[in-house]
Amino acid sequence: MNSMDNTLTSILAVLGGSVIGASTPVLSNFVLQRSVTRRELTNREIAQREELYSEFIQQGTLSYAKALSQSLDNLDEIVAMYALVNRIRLFASASVLEGAEAFVKKLVERFGEKNMSLDQMRSIALEQHADPLNDFALKCRAELRAIYASGNWKGA
Repeated sequence: MNSMDNTLTSILAVLGGSVIGASTPVLSNFVLQRSVTRRELTNREIAQREELYSEFIQQGTLSYAKALSQSLDNLDEIVAMYALVNRIRLFASASVLEGAEAFVKKLVERFGEKNMSLDQMRSIALEQHADPLNDFALKCRAELRAIYASGNWKGA
């Protein structure tokens, strides 16, 4: 009976070691793959946001420049900006959304004001360093850095 206990103990030890030895690479591979997937999703999230924020900045800059020197002929400029704000609303942080909405408000106000001459625009740009998209851009940069640092691919 004692020899049978020793044999059973040896068999169980060998089986236990085999199970542990076989499961270790599987578990290690699972953890590694999960980390790689999370990093890829984070990078994709950052790229999507960078693209949308860049589009907003580009469209906003063009619209604001037009608002300085021209009257609002049709609503296409404003509609395009509201469409971008709503795309931003889908996943951006409250801070970035607030910056986008504040810019569009400035844009609408600017279209309602008197047109400026080129000399007036140059004077304001040189003296005041006026950049109506500065606040939005800084909030975007902070958000993107926070996402990258935390690896929080689900959004802020």
